Amino acid sequence: MKTKFFFFILFCATLVQAQESFNAQILVKNFDALAISNAEVQLYNLNGTFISKGVTDEDGQFMLTMKPGKYQVKLLLDGLIKKERIINLPVLEDNKIYNNVRIFVLYEERKQFTLENLLFENNSAVIDEDSYPILNKLVDYLKNEQDAKFEIAGHTDNIGEEKDNQLLSENRAKAVIAYLVANGIDASQLVAKGYGEIIPVADNTTPEGRAQNRRTEVRRLE
Repeated sequence: MKTKFFFFILFCATLVQAQESFNAQILVKNFDALAISNAEVQLYNLNGTFISKGVTDEDGQFMLTMKPGKYQVKLLLDGLIKKERIINLPVLEDNKIYNNVRIFVLYEERKQFTLENLLFENNSAVIDEDSYPILNKLVDYLKNEQDAKFEIAGHTDNIGEEKDNQLLSENRAKAVIAYLVANGIDASQLVAKGYGEIIPVADNTTPEGRAQNRRTEVRRLE
């Protein structure tokens, strides 16, 4: 199973001498914002020379001392390299340096996952505004997976006519893709698929089960 991850780099700068070293907080979490412990993150320069490494604690974090520059960052689990990325922390202008740097590694090993808390208006493909944060997280994820294609799959419960549910699920998948494309994702990365009511994951005879069946999934295509 292929592992996927990406970086957010957050910082603020203070007026001190340029190019001094600084402490960087490395955080590793999964797509559901749960900490990943015992994950090893290694830093190399662009020539492949090892610089430093650390292993996350139970809170999914550790500290590294760094300097401005470009780095090759490797994520390892159980001693195996899962993915590599290049990050850039350029020298700042006006004698400023980085302070309170946080490098956030979002780790996701599932090929398929449900977008929890993604909601639509009742019997509609209009996305509820409260669902924008989860879609924005998906945007960030996809921007760092530009070499892959993904299926956005819509599912419904079994209330109503089957053909209507099929169309609704297709339109909801298309609505999600429209949001992603409007926020910078290449449409060629995405495929919309509606499955209607035919693949339930819970009992449709209860309100709780029907709520679970009304879902949107993301699946990485081979």
